[in-house]
Amino acid sequence: MGFKNQYGQVSLYTENNVVIAHFTGYITSALLHAFKIELCEKIKSLKNRPWAYISDSFDVLAATPEAEKEMINISRLMAANNCLISAFVLTSAIAINQMKRILKCAKRNVNFSECLFTDLDSAKQFIFHNLKSKQVN
Repeated sequence: MGFKNQYGQVSLYTENNVVIAHFTGYITSALLHAFKIELCEKIKSLKNRPWAYISDSFDVLAATPEAEKEMINISRLMAANNCLISAFVLTSAIAINQMKRILKCAKRNVNFSECLFTDLDSAKQFIFHNLKSKQVN
């Protein structure tokens, strides 16, 4: 899946039971609308099995205020649909602060500094290690 507009783009894929979204540029409501449709399809295909999420957003600058509100709803949707753990690849100070607010507003009990990374490989290691331990518990 992929969606692109003049401000940014997103593509979504899965590795086992990990959904990975690759965002670049600015995150807008239109981008998130396309993302949410595809995310719901991925969630459905997991058939209620536990899963994890990685936001690979190394090249994201920021989200619009409207998109930030939608991200709160998407975060709640993910939690309600058996997403056990998330990781974020972010480097923009603005995007990092926005994600902290989003998780707080979505009432996600997350230690953000533990799930924040500057590269995808480190995020994957964190997810695969922690997803296994959460499924055992």
